[in-house]
Amino acid sequence: MPLSRTSPLVFVTSLWGLVFCAGCVGGGAPSDPYDLGTAKPGVSTEGGGGDGTLEGPMPDAGSRDSHFPLIDGTHWTYHHTTPVDAPWDETDTVTLGEYQGAPAFVLEDEEDAQGEQTHSTHVIDGTRIFRAYKEVTVGDDVVVTTTYDPAFLRYDEAWTKTGMSVTLDDDWTQKCIAASAASNCAPGAIKPGTTTHKYTVLDVAAHVSVLAGDFTAVKIQRDNVSSPETKLFWFAAGVGKVREESPASGAVTELSSYEIP
Repeated sequence: MPLSRTSPLVFVTSLWGLVFCAGCVGGGAPSDPYDLGTAKPGVSTEGGGGDGTLEGPMPDAGSRDSHFPLIDGTHWTYHHTTPVDAPWDETDTVTLGEYQGAPAFVLEDEEDAQGEQTHSTHVIDGTRIFRAYKEVTVGDDVVVTTTYDPAFLRYDEAWTKTGMSVTLDDDWTQKCIAASAASNCAPGAIKPGTTTHKYTVLDVAAHVSVLAGDFTAVKIQRDNVSSPETKLFWFAAGVGKVREESPASGAVTELSSYEIP
């Protein structure tokens, strides 16, 4: 039963058949539900740095001290820049819910100029955080849903050593619920697919400066093997994602403020 804005969550079966794939920024299924796109390879010119291991006990995935806090009422505001578009700000919020009888968390972004808003259901499995379900709404209407099984990996607290790497698949099924400028699909259309990502830990103690301040973060490179694209992410303990970069397009997302209850 798909998740809705009024009934925050329910759905999917096996999270762990994992070989497999986000906040504000996604992965897994394509943004345009019926166009896989032609993303060009992106090569980072930044050095990974470091040959270290995170010290101290590993925080519980999704906890207040984790690198991807999933605490009810949390919000992050991000500043987006690209070489071609005017800069804009976006606030993401976390709401506690339930998914298949277990605690889960809905991560929502803000409506864009078309009134489109994304609601992503995140679940915790061991040291890992996954996106298991996503829906796109326009106003109060759901226009597209995406389910993931195996689910889409967002972060793993076991990434404690520079150089660690894992390649995983996520299987997704997109359903077009209603026609809109945002959905760009025919109602009733269903499209399945699989996305393969390689995750590499470039640095477990990367120093990064963003609008919200200076942070020491775990720097991750995520390579989309299915449709070549590289993204870089910086996650700080007790904060969450502080920076995201797409080297090929020049798009950058950086944290400008946050509050974790």
